[in-house]
Amino acid sequence: MAATIRYHEGDISEPDAARYRGAIAIDTETLGLVPRRDRLCVVQLAPGGGTA
Repeated sequence: MAATIRYHEGDISEPDAARYRGAIAIDTETLGLVPRRDRLCVVQLAPGGGTA
């Protein structure tokens, strides 16, 4: 199964925002383990229901 990758800079579009209404899963990655020091580099959103 191939994933669809959407790149967003700033706010997400209205159609994509509608997809995530209700519950949303958020996964983040940083460049280290200290949140105040290490930059956020990846944010992944999933609408739930076992999809990623």
